[in-house]
Amino acid sequence: MKKWIITGSVLTALVVAGLVIKGSSQAGKGEGDLPMAKAQRGDLVIDVLEGGNIKALNFLEFRNEVKLPGGIKILEIIEEGYHVTEGDVSQGKVLVRLDQSELEEAIVDHDVQFQQTDALYAEAKQNIEIQESEALSGIKAARQALRFALLDFQKFVGSQAAETTLKKLGLPYDNDTLAVYEKEATDLVVKAFESSKSVGAPGEAGEGGEENAASFALVANDSLVANVNFGSFLQDELLGDGEAEQKIRRMRDEALVASSELAVVEESVAGAKRLHERDFITKQTLENELVGLDKARLALQRSETELELFRDYEFPKEAEKMLSRYEEALLSLIRTKRAKLALMSQVYARYRSVKRRYDLELKKRENLAEQLAGCVVRASQTGLVAYGGAGGDYYASRAYDAITAGATLKTGQPIITIPDMSKLGVEVKIHESSIKKIELGQKVYITAESVPDKTLVGRIAKVAVLPDSNASRFNPSLKLYPATVEIEGTHEFLKPGMSAKVEIIVDELENVTYVPVQAVFVENGEYFVFLKTLGGYERRPVEIGSHNNEYIELKKGIGEGDLVLLKMPDDYDPDKVDKSRVAKRKTEEGTRPPQGGESKKTASTEEVGEPAPDDKV
Repeated sequence: MKKWIITGSVLTALVVAGLVIKGSSQAGKGEGDLPMAKAQRGDLVIDVLEGGNIKALNFLEFRNEVKLPGGIKILEIIEEGYHVTEGDVSQGKVLVRLDQSELEEAIVDHDVQFQQTDALYAEAKQNIEIQESEALSGIKAARQALRFALLDFQKFVGSQAAETTLKKLGLPYDNDTLAVYEKEATDLVVKAFESSKSVGAPGEAGEGGEENAASFALVANDSLVANVNFGSFLQDELLGDGEAEQKIRRMRDEALVASSELAVVEESVAGAKRLHERDFITKQTLENELVGLDKARLALQRSETELELFRDYEFPKEAEKMLSRYEEALLSLIRTKRAKLALMSQVYARYRSVKRRYDLELKKRENLAEQLAGCVVRASQTGLVAYGGAGGDYYASRAYDAITAGATLKTGQPIITIPDMSKLGVEVKIHESSIKKIELGQKVYITAESVPDKTLVGRIAKVAVLPDSNASRFNPSLKLYPATVEIEGTHEFLKPGMSAKVEIIVDELENVTYVPVQAVFVENGEYFVFLKTLGGYERRPVEIGSHNNEYIELKKGIGEGDLVLLKMPDDYDPDKVDKSRVAKRKTEEGTRPPQGGESKKTASTEEVGEPAPDDKV
């Protein structure tokens, strides 16, 4: 009996235990099968892991600079891997020799053309000096003729009368006003040759026309002399001590002498008549006296007529002729300057044209000489010789043929490269999700795959501003930014082209709580974790901080030792979340609304790298 009681009690206990276990299993709904991790507290290194290739930061690269349509052949080349020594550099050891025969023929052909161009250039330079001298002589002669014409006019009418007349006409009247006139004339002539400006003729309305009208009114009129009344010079006695006044005085004196002589002859004739009446003289003598009287009268008449003709005709004619000659000399000076300036413009244009051609031919000649010198590459730096250039996969490129003796090189094709082994670095490409974390000078740990047991230290030396176009050629959505890491120190075991892994230290956090990045999820702009509880799990909002590829910092929400799920439970239904609480959080914290209809996301490395505006990663 007692045995059955004990057996029944045990069975009852087992049934109760089974029910409890079953209820607990139903409450957890399978979360025991999900992976979990424990929240840890300690120091967390925020880093970015990338792979790349070791390269020489400094290198000497030799390219084919010969520009021949069919390329140029390699006659001889040093074997790849040859170590250039200091002795090789001092002796100028030949590393590469190219076939320069075709280039030498091109130089000979060009030399003939260059000599012709050089002769034309020398002739153009000499022609400038000759034409400039002739132009200056022509202008000097025109200027001298102008001064002589002014002096002739002043000499004829007198300086005072000449000055008064020229002032009324608005013409230069002395050396100072002539200088001003010439300067203004020169300015107008120069403006006429400025093709970029539209300047009217002197005296026209418009820019510069009115202010120069007085000085250059003669250009617009046919003649200014026609407006001068030279008869008033004699009526108003305006003539000075000029040549005309002296001539008038002489004629007046001659007429006065003739009048005096006539008076004497008349008295003589009167006496002769009285003597003839008394028969003291013969009739012949009287007739001689009468002839002398006629001559005296004619001489007086001739003197008076000559004076009148000079005053009425000869003086105005000579004065107008001299003033016209002076006016023509003014215009001649302008015409001479225009003609000489036009001629010199042609001379200068021809000189510039010849000089441009000469410069081009000279540059071509120098370029051919440089190409000829580039056909022989000599040692100028110690190091290992590698074929090809320093780009791409370091020394090879599909764009060019293999480097070997007899191969044909294209223009610009890399031939050999000598890297500087004393300064090496790693060329890496940073994903766009991590590029904003990278700064110059950040500490980097480098591990060469061929020597995994040695860790080297370096710094970020260069970060590209734009992504690599080649990386996105086949995948436009892929954005990788090239960066260069400079390795500290010199390490003999490193070789250019080796694969390496770099760990870029972004930040070093001390005494923080962190969990694996797979444990953090984002929903409606809110970050949360699934916290393991006795009855199953709990959705717990958290505040995230910085993260690396493995762990993420949690500033609020959980503590050290808490267990979190690394996978979202299959039975999790976001619709059961308190919508009012989510809406309230959006209003208070300004989070962005859900996008694309996605209600559930896992905070992977890329997801955490693009947090909501209020979250700091």
